[in-house]
Amino acid sequence: MAANRKKTNIIRNRKKKPNKANLRANQKRITKNAEILRKLASESPT
Repeated sequence: MAANRKKTNIIRNRKKKPNKANLRANQKRITKNAEILRKLASESPT
């Protein structure tokens, strides 16, 4: 029988894999939004 910790690691890794692409896309979106906000902040007169 496999140890509980080993089973847990396998399950977590399996769940992490499909989510990786979503996390990358999300990170790109966040950086793009941050750039836009910075640009708008520098343009605003206040």
